[in-house]
Amino acid sequence: MKKQLTTQTLSCAFILLSSCMTACVDNDYDLSKDLDMTVTVGGENLTIPASNTKDITLEKIFDLDEGSTVKADANGNYALSQTGEGSNTRVSIDDITINANEIELQSARTELNYKISPSGTLEATVNDNTSFNIDKRNITTDVTALYSSDVNMPASLHMSIEGNNSLTLKKGFKIDFPEYMTITTTDQRVNIEGSVLTFKQDINVSSTLSLNIPINITHIDFTAMGAGKGLVAPGHLVIADDIKISGTSTTAGGSAIQMIMNTEFKIDGIQLTQVTAKVDPEINVSIDPIAINNLPDFLKDEQVRIDMTDPKIYLTVSNTSPVEINFSGVLKSYKNGQQIASVPVGQAPNLITIPGNHPNDYIICLHRLNEDVNIEGEGTSVTVENLNDLIETIPDEIRMDNIEAKAADKRCTIVLGSTYNVKTDYEINAPLQFNEGTNIVYSDILNDWNKDIKDLSVKELVVSMEATNTIPLTMDMTVNAIDKDGKVLDEISTTVSSKIAAGTDKGVVTPLEITLKATDTNVFKQLDGLSYEVAATSSAETSGKILNKNQYLRLDKMVIKVKGGVTVDMN
Repeated sequence: MKKQLTTQTLSCAFILLSSCMTACVDNDYDLSKDLDMTVTVGGENLTIPASNTKDITLEKIFDLDEGSTVKADANGNYALSQTGEGSNTRVSIDDITINANEIELQSARTELNYKISPSGTLEATVNDNTSFNIDKRNITTDVTALYSSDVNMPASLHMSIEGNNSLTLKKGFKIDFPEYMTITTTDQRVNIEGSVLTFKQDINVSSTLSLNIPINITHIDFTAMGAGKGLVAPGHLVIADDIKISGTSTTAGGSAIQMIMNTEFKIDGIQLTQVTAKVDPEINVSIDPIAINNLPDFLKDEQVRIDMTDPKIYLTVSNTSPVEINFSGVLKSYKNGQQIASVPVGQAPNLITIPGNHPNDYIICLHRLNEDVNIEGEGTSVTVENLNDLIETIPDEIRMDNIEAKAADKRCTIVLGSTYNVKTDYEINAPLQFNEGTNIVYSDILNDWNKDIKDLSVKELVVSMEATNTIPLTMDMTVNAIDKDGKVLDEISTTVSSKIAAGTDKGVVTPLEITLKATDTNVFKQLDGLSYEVAATSSAETSGKILNKNQYLRLDKMVIKVKGGVTVDMN
């Protein structure tokens, strides 16, 4: 800001004084030798009008570059606003596959003792079992608890007779699989209810015609297994049980005989496909640092302290996996390469949770106040009470470090071997809306006065004005007298009559007087203006008010009063 002092009043005084002196002078008298040509004009006070300022809007004060982190929204409200790119993380859990050669099978060799029944036929009761045992110790450790799984487990039941005999397995003959298995078959001669396979008709078996029934196990409920079975430890899977065969068999002949029937349950392999489990896959999330760019000068000052009412950081996440993810990290702010603040986020009880099965943007708002935030679209809010620490001193950069993304300790249903994506970006949005404790410093100069006062010797100057303020901050002004080179004139003392009251929408007017004094009256001949610093603070009355680009400070009705008259050297 520049102010130019006019000398119209002085000029008029000089013209009148010169006319009087010309009319009375004796031409034979040498005035330059015999008269003192220093004259005091104006008595005790002489007032010089000064130019008023235009509205000094925050938009002019901020003078923002296009890439500045401080931005005004559509309504003109200012905020620190910057985005950071996150990683697109692949999440998957390895297949759990068990090959046929990793399955231990125990066949049943059943001795059948046929006796003549009351009906005259030879009958024998079958009551035996075959078994299987799986003890797999190198499966993925990403599965920490296993409750159930859809499986692809092709198998077959094979029954044969030793020797040259034949028999008939009667309708109602049963094969009891473990209850935790869901089984299917394509064989139309049998019926399946639950885990029990029952013959719908008599089936003949002979030494030349063995019985083969294709079986596929489609689901296993691991919670229904006994102790020591299922996922006994991460990476260690045990599935072991018996398959019971029971029913009646008949054979032809007139006398009791003995036969041997072999029953074998074959498993071609097992693949767990979609599991209901607790999982802990590796999830690597990273977020690029956010640079705070092109700040207005008043926010760069080392003395500036910001206490924002409710700064916000928005995490925009998507998660195509069914895994709910707990996310934590440490937000750190840096200035001139040095860390100035550290704020942990996502710590209990204020967990940051990225929901599963959410391929679209989900907004997580980290904010200071302990109240819910209205979020456009789907999302949630998390209170971080010391979030303002990051920007109390405006940093050059904010980083998200020590990131840990871990699956929640909850069961989920996930397809093994599939690849999912977790994406995380974030945005800082901190409205310039201040609490008590805010301290903003703004500096400027008023200059170009010297040409109007360089020939004056004065005792005291008083610059009076009215300060009209619509900016919702109280302003404390300190002033220094400066010369044409901007150097402070320490010989001139300055005082400011009062603070500038915090503004409202309608504007608040504060009368101001800036008094300049010096013991050597000639020092004012070097004066070119004032450098001033305004320390703006928020109070309880103005707490929470947002700075807007249209708010302004106006200095008008400005006049300079010369105390004790003006001494002019006429030589």
